[in-house]
Amino acid sequence: MHWESRHERAPAVTVLAVGAYTVDFYIFGDRLPSVGETVAATGTASAHGGKAANVAVAAARLGGRARFIGAVGGDQEGAEALATLTRDGVDVSACPRTDPPTARSFICLDSRGQQYIMTWAGAADGLTADVAAAGAALLRPGAVLVLQGEIPVAVSAAAAAAAVPGVTVVLNPSPVEPFTQPRSDPDAARLLARADLVVLNAAECRRLIGERAGSTPSGLSAEAAQLRRQIRTATVVVTVGAQGALVIREGSEMHVPAPEVKVVDTTGAGDGFVGALAAGIAAGMPLAEAVLLACRAAAVSVTRQFCIPSYPRASELSHAPLSPRQC
Repeated sequence: MHWESRHERAPAVTVLAVGAYTVDFYIFGDRLPSVGETVAATGTASAHGGKAANVAVAAARLGGRARFIGAVGGDQEGAEALATLTRDGVDVSACPRTDPPTARSFICLDSRGQQYIMTWAGAADGLTADVAAAGAALLRPGAVLVLQGEIPVAVSAAAAAAAVPGVTVVLNPSPVEPFTQPRSDPDAARLLARADLVVLNAAECRRLIGERAGSTPSGLSAEAAQLRRQIRTATVVVTVGAQGALVIREGSEMHVPAPEVKVVDTTGAGDGFVGALAAGIAAGMPLAEAVLLACRAAAVSVTRQFCIPSYPRASELSHAPLSPRQC
């Protein structure tokens, strides 16, 4: 995949995110509880989220022509989900509505922005491989297909397989569990092999190569390089929070710093990073430039609460909207 190449013909969609939409329920406290402990909360809230929905909005706000394909419930939350995404310019025309309620995430957040998250899939698991593949097959060369681990791996693998050559497949293997045993899961193996770019955080990187979470930060570049060889993908991007991101390609390593900011809420920052990265790639940016844009977008997002409400528009980054004509 040649990241620096530009495409003269603009596709109708430049970024397609296939996956989940969730309603996020927050509970706030001064600190997070330890196992078996109860602590007093300082407040509660709800907001829109879900990894693929987050990616689509983050890309759209920077000027990408974004589409989200994911199942939502026939409940009020499902209707609100589609209306929210539409207001941000995200195409939701291919989203099925199912009998199970819309997916939910439950997030405990402390005063430093640290979090615990548990997610219930609900309607999200109602997205079929046929619908996902049909949407991916419509993408033209130059577009970006973004996939995660929040829906069954078989569905994401079908979408990746349907993408024509020239479509960049970005995989964020999060949650990481479905990808930890690719030898015993042919769909996971195929999806990892098809990905042009794998984006994940340091803990997920270590989980995929079988290392313990306590590995030292100094060993991260070696671990990322090992992961790239292990899954045989072209590029691995490891996000390292306030330190930015590490980009590993064959024969090269690059660290991209992040702006220094005061952290309020880290929830969804990784999705904001992926959405901005996808929008930059689809606009023909060199990879280093797209990763820098992603670091800046994620840095803004952690200064605000919640997921979708936190993602910046291009003007907030002092950046012109990414022109679809570049894709």
